[in-house]
Amino acid sequence: MNPEAERRCHLLIGISLVLLTIGIGYDFLVGTELADFLVIIAGLFIGWVAFLYCLGNAAFWR
Repeated sequence: MNPEAERRCHLLIGISLVLLTIGIGYDFLVGTELADFLVIIAGLFIGWVAFLYCLGNAAFWR
């Protein structure tokens, strides 16, 4: 994987994990609200985008 794609991959995975941690943690502490649900959905969506991006740029495809 080239260095630029690797940085993007790490950034996307990091953003996804932060969103999921905030959304799920707040949900457990305070309770479910629509905003928490949307943060969790955004974290899952970015996580899937990161997974597919990283898989598509992996070195074993070349």
